[in-house]
Amino acid sequence: MESSYFIPTVFFTLFFVVDPLGLIPVFISLLFGYPAPQRKKIIIKSTVISIAISLFFIIFGKYLLEFLGISSGTFLVAGGILLFFIAMEMLMGKPSRLNMQDISSNEAEGWKDDISVFPLAIPFLCGPGNIAALLMFSSQSWGDPLRLGILALVSTSVFFIAAAVMFFSAGIERLMGETGITITGRLIGLILSALSVQFIVNGLKSMRVLAE
Repeated sequence: MESSYFIPTVFFTLFFVVDPLGLIPVFISLLFGYPAPQRKKIIIKSTVISIAISLFFIIFGKYLLEFLGISSGTFLVAGGILLFFIAMEMLMGKPSRLNMQDISSNEAEGWKDDISVFPLAIPFLCGPGNIAALLMFSSQSWGDPLRLGILALVSTSVFFIAAAVMFFSAGIERLMGETGITITGRLIGLILSALSVQFIVNGLKSMRVLAE
């Protein structure tokens, strides 16, 4: 991946995979009923946990792939396919994470003291799609400290954006409305589908299945 495209590609991919705007109904459902101070603590803790998980996979992702005997090209193809399915769910208007909303709300009743780890940090903020994307980018950036630093910074910034969305989720929902959020989700799905196909193509080129 060319350096000039690295930062925007990483940002948009991670932002679309986390999809904080699409998760607004989930945020409202899970955080409903908590007093403001406790809600603030939950949001901050879930954000910190998500950042810690992402940094772990950025730093140790290459070692994990090597331990499992998985090449970066192979993982690019697998990650691209996973991201493509996520994109299709967005385009169809039925993201898999939103399908978990009722389950997560019921689970939250049993975890009323702390829902920051489950289900907020995992799987909503830092789910399989986000981890797959981080592993793809980290495997491509290995040996380049600057790129790895940029990846860590961009990933952290995406979670900060998600935290801001959680803080103002109710107001954002009123401002955009259900239609606005739906349209945004479809557009995000369309762009993510194109990015996922590009990842698959890059992976096939890396494995020399396709010519450069």
